[in-house]
Amino acid sequence: MSQLKVHDKFVDQLFSDRKNLVDLIKGYFPPHLKEQLDLSTVRLKKDKITSTDYNQYYLDFIVTAMLNGRWVELYFIIEHKSYPDKGSLIQVLSYSVVKYQEDMNKHGQLRPIVPVILYHGRTGWNLPWNFGDYFDVPEPYKKYMLQFEYVLIDLSKIDDQELLMKLEENARLYAALYALKHIFSELNKFRVLLWKLMDIDKETIEFIINYVVRAREGSKDKMEKILKEVSMPTIAEQWIEEGFKEGLQKGIEEGKKIGLNEGREIGFREGSLLEAQEKVVEALQERFGMISGCTVQKIKQINTRELVNGLFRIALRVDSLEQFEVELKKALQ
Repeated sequence: MSQLKVHDKFVDQLFSDRKNLVDLIKGYFPPHLKEQLDLSTVRLKKDKITSTDYNQYYLDFIVTAMLNGRWVELYFIIEHKSYPDKGSLIQVLSYSVVKYQEDMNKHGQLRPIVPVILYHGRTGWNLPWNFGDYFDVPEPYKKYMLQFEYVLIDLSKIDDQELLMKLEENARLYAALYALKHIFSELNKFRVLLWKLMDIDKETIEFIINYVVRAREGSKDKMEKILKEVSMPTIAEQWIEEGFKEGLQKGIEEGKKIGLNEGREIGFREGSLLEAQEKVVEALQERFGMISGCTVQKIKQINTRELVNGLFRIALRVDSLEQFEVELKKALQ
């Protein structure tokens, strides 16, 4: 998966949750916009469309809410950028035109679009706020130029302590913003974040680590070292230990009597072979997208727990589905 797609997927997953979008609006939209929007009434519908001109998709969230006392539908286009891209507003404009055409064809009227640029580059954002400012023409001509602005959320301007202090309000959102802000920084920057999350939301740790390891080539060993330093197992070990939920639950109950480590061991043994096979399939789908039915059937032909567990670890570490299939072939021999 390319780095661009890794960032896309991360932001997509983040704002597929209504609470995260609402808290982003609440925390970082200009007052004159959010004051007229009744955030308690927000209803979210996510959409995506591919622009053939730019060969990427933009995140389009259709929000139904009370705006200044009446129900309206708004489009929020969230475009994330890792550098000040002069083509950003043209990209947003091209996408807006597609949505306007779609609205006109389907509804006969246009819904308002609010462009949002989520910037997580190393330097500050230094581009014009208004599309009309791109035109170098005398003032009398400017009123004939296309004019629109955008909401800028420049993570380089947000203090780390602000994001860390807000983790208890919404761990997923503020940890993700911290991760986006520091994705190009020294990996040691993530140590304090992981420490904080240990006592707040361990599931978010997995979300963040998955993003960092995929976005930063060669970062896996360093992140594993940091995880050990904050007294946590590696993500792979955590998935293995906690993945077989039904069997693990029984083990945990026993663990209350005979100790957590023994309980986990019992839970691991109680997890069925089928569950283990499904975990391998889920890991591959998470990393590489859809996989063929043929590959699924081959995985289900492995009938020993040890081999399936080995395949699960391989699924987490290989760089491609093709590499996994080579190992799968060996396991079937």
